[in-house]
Amino acid sequence: MAEKKGGVLSKSYVLIPFVLICAGLAAAVLAPVLKPAADAIRGKDVKLYRVVERFAALFAVILFIVFRKHLKSQVKVSINPKQNPPGKPFIGGFLIGVVALFAVAAVMAVLGGMRFVSPHLGATAFWNEFGKALGIAVLVAIFEEIFFRGLVFQGLRADLGSGIATIIGGAFFSLVHFMRPREMPDIPGSDPLGGFKVLRHAFDRFNNFNEILPLAIGLFLLGILLTVAYLRTSALFLPMGLHASLVFFSKLDSQFLTSGKKSSTLLFGSPDAYPSFLKGVDALPTWIMLVLLTILIGMFGRKLQSRGKEGRGAATKE
Repeated sequence: MAEKKGGVLSKSYVLIPFVLICAGLAAAVLAPVLKPAADAIRGKDVKLYRVVERFAALFAVILFIVFRKHLKSQVKVSINPKQNPPGKPFIGGFLIGVVALFAVAAVMAVLGGMRFVSPHLGATAFWNEFGKALGIAVLVAIFEEIFFRGLVFQGLRADLGSGIATIIGGAFFSLVHFMRPREMPDIPGSDPLGGFKVLRHAFDRFNNFNEILPLAIGLFLLGILLTVAYLRTSALFLPMGLHASLVFFSKLDSQFLTSGKKSSTLLFGSPDAYPSFLKGVDALPTWIMLVLLTILIGMFGRKLQSRGKEGRGAATKE
């Protein structure tokens, strides 16, 4: 019976890696061919690894759409504004995240690892940066939550149950952030094997796993927090709000925070975290904050749940 329903690809833990591998290989093959078009569109020389990244993501989206029935995902329900109005959970999650991050920064300042400073930009420039950071944060949160909590977690949950899916989904969310080396070699677009060389270098950071382990722990805890936020509200808007707050804060924190005199990597994280949005994720106060937020969201997350007409009707029928 399982074979008639789609065979081995009907299992999300097989289908998801299959889609990602196919998307990566397709992008690697086509990147040298597509690079001239990317250069023309952008009006500049686009690095080959950027072409691979963008088209791998595009191919993955296309393949997930093709195989959507096998994923057993409820993304449409999770982002249905009529059933789950986004305002209260998204804004609530965003504000909770920003307040929590300011609290962590305050703790680090008291301990001597950070200092609050006046923004060094003028008012106009600061608000431009503010708007840019907010826009990027919202877009990143929407797309990443639809992928990680909407497609990956929900698919794994259907086949493996919530507990195992939460652990695997959190680990996947964490490790995928390191699939880019600190410095990508300048591989020419004319190299027909350039795309495959980009893929090979994408895993360079895993050669020194001890370096990325503290960052991976922080991202894993963040993945657990966002998954709990989804489970408590049965919608993606609360994790989107929390996620957006983290991206927003990481884009703006350099305007009002600077390194202090003390430099304990355990307390304050690595001073040269790469990419920059990982800054502070490996710090002990951040880990504690993520654990406490997970507990609080687990206990009170339903209070941020907002039900529309369809949701209330469904709840009444149940």
